[in-house]
Amino acid sequence: MDFKRVEGIFLVVFLFLNMFLFYVYQEGEKDQKIVSTGTISENIEERLRADDIEVPHSLSEKIEQGYYLSAEETNLFAEAKESLKNQEWQVSDNQLTSSLVTKFDNNISDSDEEKEAKKFVSQKGNVLNNSEYVLSEFENQKGEKYVFHQEWEDIPFYDETSQLTLRLQKNDFEHLEIDNYEQTHLSNIEPLRDPQNLISEREAVISLYTNNRLQSGNKIKSINLGYTRIFTVREKNVYIPAWFITVETNKNNVQVERIDAFSNAVLSGNVSEVKN
Repeated sequence: MDFKRVEGIFLVVFLFLNMFLFYVYQEGEKDQKIVSTGTISENIEERLRADDIEVPHSLSEKIEQGYYLSAEETNLFAEAKESLKNQEWQVSDNQLTSSLVTKFDNNISDSDEEKEAKKFVSQKGNVLNNSEYVLSEFENQKGEKYVFHQEWEDIPFYDETSQLTLRLQKNDFEHLEIDNYEQTHLSNIEPLRDPQNLISEREAVISLYTNNRLQSGNKIKSINLGYTRIFTVREKNVYIPAWFITVETNKNNVQVERIDAFSNAVLSGNVSEVKN
């Protein structure tokens, strides 16, 4: 048995877990005004109605499971050189940017946009690792873009390190067409620990409310569970499950809040890089 190799693996896993615990500690130390959730948990729906805060559906109390995951960002250059057809592309910082030489469709009707986006991704030679991507449930903009992500056990990575964005535009005949796309990809995705129970959708909304991230008149547009990156170490990214809650604060402003599905903390937008 190669004891040095085993020792190295345990060292990396130990480092990951220590960095995560330090991250959770930092989140807990933030100066946030937290309201006791005991009473609020019992009547959150009533409080939301009183504050004129809309929700898209009844809040689920279903408990799901998720992982601490590690993954590496894929350099897509070699694969793109071998596989992509009828495209002008380049790779920079592990992101592939491609412009279609032969447009996919010069006549995409309004009713067929999503269908045509999925069809483009599914066809061989259009997108690398195409079978690994699923359509996002909240990031698409009709007539402008469609976003896809990889998954791990049916939970998507809602993160820029695992993202395929198709961009649409109108041609000279005012018909929509798929014009270009950007792609990132994750390889060597591995769980760092056994799966653990996650907070429910309802608990995530309670956390957002008690942390004063929901204001009177806000509208919750969507609530989705996905993986998000929290730090990078030795060129490996570490991901945790989070609830992504899309909030419309007014007609011209929509923001996405993230709730750590393990600790129930509101996540900041920062990603730490640990250098060794």
